[in-house]
Amino acid sequence: MAKLFTGLNVTYSDFWRMYLDAHRNPGTRMAHYLASVLGLTSTLVAIDQGQVAYMIGGIAMGYVIAILSHRFIEGNRPLIRVNPIFGMFADVRMCFLAATGRLRAEYARLGLGEPLPQKEPAVKPL
Repeated sequence: MAKLFTGLNVTYSDFWRMYLDAHRNPGTRMAHYLASVLGLTSTLVAIDQGQVAYMIGGIAMGYVIAILSHRFIEGNRPLIRVNPIFGMFADVRMCFLAATGRLRAEYARLGLGEPLPQKEPAVKPL
């Protein structure tokens, strides 16, 4: 498992900074918001309908959307291989900050500037 997840020794604080840096493009963030809503909605439908497959399918589709957004919109690698658990928490946190209008302030707090597209990707594309 250590070979699969390359950054299990990364602190959440360090991961959070890397996460925001890897999500500068508004299109990438929007894809992640969509993926999160899809995962949450499918989970609620699965509970209501008693069909675990809805949850699994919705979450899987959400991951596909989020991962592809890095390749085709942001032009970098997703951080899922660094730490998938931190990634899940960071995604929810980013969605919450965006929904409450505090995402720009978080970028500024971390010294990342504006959350807009950068000229070169933070991580080299696949």
